[in-house]
Amino acid sequence: MRAAAVDAGEPGLLREPIPPTGLAGWTWGVLNLHSVKIRPEDVLHGDGMALLREHFASYRPLVTATALGGAAAVFDTVSARLTERIATGDLRRLRDSALITLGRTHVQLATALLGAVMAAQLAEGGHADAELWGAATKAHGIDTANSATAELALLLGASGFRADCQTAKTRRDLSGLLYADGIHDSLYRTAGKQHTTTKDGTNAVPAPRDQPNPVSLMA
Repeated sequence: MRAAAVDAGEPGLLREPIPPTGLAGWTWGVLNLHSVKIRPEDVLHGDGMALLREHFASYRPLVTATALGGAAAVFDTVSARLTERIATGDLRRLRDSALITLGRTHVQLATALLGAVMAAQLAEGGHADAELWGAATKAHGIDTANSATAELALLLGASGFRADCQTAKTRRDLSGLLYADGIHDSLYRTAGKQHTTTKDGTNAVPAPRDQPNPVSLMA
């Protein structure tokens, strides 16, 4: 497999938009290639699949950091709103459940971001585990960003679900990342496969038997 970089304005690149429903800030579709000319200088050196995997090892930590940054902005908005309500006397005190949510989501976002930073460092250094870390930390980071913002939005009350609320828009944007770059199960599966594959590329887990063992079934 070979890879090439062509101009995005090539007339043979035909885009077919597929508008998503329930998601904001996303444009999906199909990219069709019709007689796209590939010049010799457009072809990238190296195996195409290896280049693709190297690209995603570097790209996924950036996406993860972006998502966590959006969730961190929601955290700042919520904490600032609650602080303001306390200062103005609108609230006499914060419930323990609200304080627990703030403490828990802060730690979750910080640790997920540290994982993304580690993945980025491994990718930059060309480490053998860069793909594993990129896939696993992206899946975990996006999951964390979505679950954290869902909990935080509840602390805003009804205003956190208004159509013109920035927090609501951020949550819709983040939900799209649950599907971009493949469903999360595929990323976790990629990471899990790395743990069950030997250095020569063979599967370290024995293949299942064609027929079940009656003794084991009875046990």
